[in-house]
Amino acid sequence: MPTGYEQIYADLLPRLLTCDITAQAERLGLQPTGADCATAEFLGRAYLITPQGVEVADGGGAAPINNRSLLIYYITAEGGIEPRQSYVPINRLTGIIEGRNNDDNWFIGEALMRDLDSRYDLFVAAAEDLGGRPAGRLLGGQCWDFLVLPKMPMRLVFIEADEEFAAELIVQFDETAPYYMDFECLAFLSGSLLRELGARAKKRKESGLV
Repeated sequence: MPTGYEQIYADLLPRLLTCDITAQAERLGLQPTGADCATAEFLGRAYLITPQGVEVADGGGAAPINNRSLLIYYITAEGGIEPRQSYVPINRLTGIIEGRNNDDNWFIGEALMRDLDSRYDLFVAAAEDLGGRPAGRLLGGQCWDFLVLPKMPMRLVFIEADEEFAAELIVQFDETAPYYMDFECLAFLSGSLLRELGARAKKRKESGLV
């Protein structure tokens, strides 16, 4: 029996059959790689998108199911607008969000902080591994920008701990993000980025590189 995430992916597959993947890849800044086929660099890995589905391009193991779903949403997005480099939290994109989705996003951030031991130097190492770039200070913290997909920039703000408060991580999206993914997808995208950062932080700690 498929999991909920596997079912979401299965339900999305028919979108690829009616999508001009080559034309969409050119519109979105992905790499067309033959007739009705494209390659997407996403969170440090190359993915192959075809009418049959999404797989890792290097053959190096299974692709995370959420990443595969996100790439289907992206390749079939209406798009048509360039990022404005104006960043807002997810609830500013769709109005005030109540309930489970906000809580899930908060807990994902807490998990990353545990992987980082709340250390900014470890966050920097993981961020640089994923192509993140420092982008000044905001809200008392250090901003890092990530181009997770060609039209999908994201910003993370790392606020270091002080005598009163624990370290905090704020996730922000470009205000044009809803042209490429709906709210649920953006929540998944946030989780995918933070989990990948956490995995890279763990690898750094285990190898003694930081």
